[in-house]
Amino acid sequence: MNIEIIEQTKDKIKFKMKNSRYTVPEMLKKQLLTHKEVTMASGMLKHPEDKDSEFILVVKNADPKEVLVNAIQELQKELLSFKDEMLKVIPKESKYVAKAKKVFKEVKKEEPKEEITEEKKTKVKKAKQ
Repeated sequence: MNIEIIEQTKDKIKFKMKNSRYTVPEMLKKQLLTHKEVTMASGMLKHPEDKDSEFILVVKNADPKEVLVNAIQELQKELLSFKDEMLKVIPKESKYVAKAKKVFKEVKKEEPKEEITEEKKTKVKKAKQ
């Protein structure tokens, strides 16, 4: 899935989730709404036939990217826990176990990457001097 940031301010981030219509945006929205800093979280399709959804996150007294990354990490832990529980009830000889392990191994590798801002680059340069 590709992500394209459309708009970003100090309390809002709006982005497009390519090839993701309902499932991921809805899971993300529910996870974000558990955070007290979140004022609004919503995923939407501009048109019923769109393949891409737009997501908007509005926060107060917090950095929207930081809140977003925290929610993604929490969601990732929840999905890994779900995988572990499902693998306990699926027969070990099942062909689905190997496939599930492969899929979740790939999900685990995809840790959210922290964006390197100009401010951070400046701090690193100053620290090196």
